[in-house]
Amino acid sequence: MSSQPWVETIYIAHGEPDCRVYAMPYPMGHNQRPSDMRLKEQMDWREVAKLGPAQELIYIEPGYSDLAARIVGRESGGHFQVTRNAG
Repeated sequence: MSSQPWVETIYIAHGEPDCRVYAMPYPMGHNQRPSDMRLKEQMDWREVAKLGPAQELIYIEPGYSDLAARIVGRESGGHFQVTRNAG
């Protein structure tokens, strides 16, 4: 793995009653939505957390715990980009 920083997109998927949170190993383009991604690209998504019905954190992978405050309370369908560094 490279020691260079990289950009990931964190996506809170729609769900009932829970919302799965995915890390996409690439940034989203301007005005692009996760639903615009082809199935082949979606295969690279990795589930890293889950939110309950009140948008509370049910679980989060340890490598993403630094993002918990940015994930909790977010509405489903939203996404944001983060710069990650090799640990």
